[in-house]
Amino acid sequence: MNTVQSLVLQELDTKRNSLTEILAVLAQDGGVIVHNMLSPQVVANLLSELAPQSETSQVGPKSSNENVNHFWGQQTKRFTRLAQRSQTFADEVLVHPILTGVADELLKPYCASYWMNTGQMMIVMPGGAPQYMHRDSDDWPAMCSPSAPPCQISCMFALSDFTAENGATRVAPGSHLWSDYSRQAADDEITQAVMPAGSGMIYLGKTLHSAGANKTESEARFGMHLSYVLGWLTPEEAGCLGVTEDRAKTFTKQQQQLLGYRCYDASDLNGGRLWTVDYEDVPVGLNW
Repeated sequence: MNTVQSLVLQELDTKRNSLTEILAVLAQDGGVIVHNMLSPQVVANLLSELAPQSETSQVGPKSSNENVNHFWGQQTKRFTRLAQRSQTFADEVLVHPILTGVADELLKPYCASYWMNTGQMMIVMPGGAPQYMHRDSDDWPAMCSPSAPPCQISCMFALSDFTAENGATRVAPGSHLWSDYSRQAADDEITQAVMPAGSGMIYLGKTLHSAGANKTESEARFGMHLSYVLGWLTPEEAGCLGVTEDRAKTFTKQQQQLLGYRCYDASDLNGGRLWTVDYEDVPVGLNW
């Protein structure tokens, strides 16, 4: 593991490196490639279970807003509701022990619990232009400044090989530490998360990044994004509305918490309870 900030993303491995080492690189660079996050069988199961939606999803955005269109990508397929559509996502990705370990260390000091910000397929089709560089924490402007505490952590899982040619995620290592968040990254400050299928790029909400350009003629780039956010912030995806009650009942308490089928309970921190039903925890309020 390098001990100085690099313009090349450092690469660790679940088989050799500890959570402590992953956290150290995240603190330094704002992002890290971690190999063997998902086994080949898990990758195959995810692709199979999500194939119907991957094949039928519209290419490009549905919005008439130009900024949304640019962010989405005119040659990109995006869809959510992954916990409803894939048991493998619910069991192997949503509650991934490395990601929850990172979130426990970085988010729990500022909240009683965190929940899923979004779980999203991002399929960059051939000819897709590069996305503009952004920070995911931009969704909460008051939380996206050099002095604000961390509010989100994310992982981009490679469900196919990520290459420089097919749109591997672009990243500006160290950009989470900049004193001026209004400036954009220069070309020589940006690298790409080139990694094989099954790897994941874990990164902080304050790290500048974007989807790369897919310059191939016939090779789609299959990525799966999962992010967690502080439990008292509104997430990007309305997780509980994308999962039926009957399905949510089959999930563990941890899965339910991440999807919004549990309340945010900060009573042990001298706080209150949020996201309740009839002032009860969600399962009780819904008479499960």
